[in-house]
Amino acid sequence: MDGERRPQGPTAVPSEDQIDLRERGSVPAHTLAYSRLRDIGRGELREVVFVEEPTLIMESVSHQLRHEIHWEIVDAGPPVWRVQVRHRDDVPAKSLVDVLERDHLRLDRLFGDALHATNAGDLERAARRLQAFGTGLRRHLQVENEVLAPAFVGPRDAQGNDPTSIMLNEHTELLAQIEMLEAYFKDGLPAAEDVAPLFALLSGQLAKHEAREELNLFPNWGIALRNAPPGAEADVVKRVQGILAGDLDEELGLNPELPSA
Repeated sequence: MDGERRPQGPTAVPSEDQIDLRERGSVPAHTLAYSRLRDIGRGELREVVFVEEPTLIMESVSHQLRHEIHWEIVDAGPPVWRVQVRHRDDVPAKSLVDVLERDHLRLDRLFGDALHATNAGDLERAARRLQAFGTGLRRHLQVENEVLAPAFVGPRDAQGNDPTSIMLNEHTELLAQIEMLEAYFKDGLPAAEDVAPLFALLSGQLAKHEAREELNLFPNWGIALRNAPPGAEADVVKRVQGILAGDLDEELGLNPELPSA
């Protein structure tokens, strides 16, 4: 969950970082909240003031922002509710789904930067981002293929149309695509026009794949862990975070990520 309630008083927020929806005029509350929160960065804190219970609006805004924000109700009304909002990366992950969604976003940023660098003709930067993305993607697929798919066995069908089979088949396709793209960089920097179409194709496939996982698999995994014995989710999260951080890189034959600068 992105939203929380806490009993202690709110952290003081400067007036310029407050979004008072009581003063929005004819602008819909959701529209104003979204416009002021969509560019929130690491280390920033903003406060939204509501005259109604804010959960539905904040969940909608968070969904539009791909859950890149963490929000919590720090003052519950009536007559006024106050919600404090941070960048999601400023708070520790608390669930398996949270960890996986964050890693999707991280991979998206790496790949998007590689794509933009390619389109700008900066193939050196594209190569660095692509290597980091390839390493991160293989870690992520290892988690889902070898840890989560066996642990959360759902209904399967012979045609392979169940969510787990679709996920595993798409993983194979994604690996083939990234290996094809990486091959262009193996012996030096390629021409931008040779790899730009492959970047664009893989970008679309990746977005569709992540959306299917987040809609069809992540919620079921989250429910299963919430119904598991106490401590089970914490153990899974710890193992998953270790793999994503590189604990199995030697076993997977992966190179360390290059610096992001």
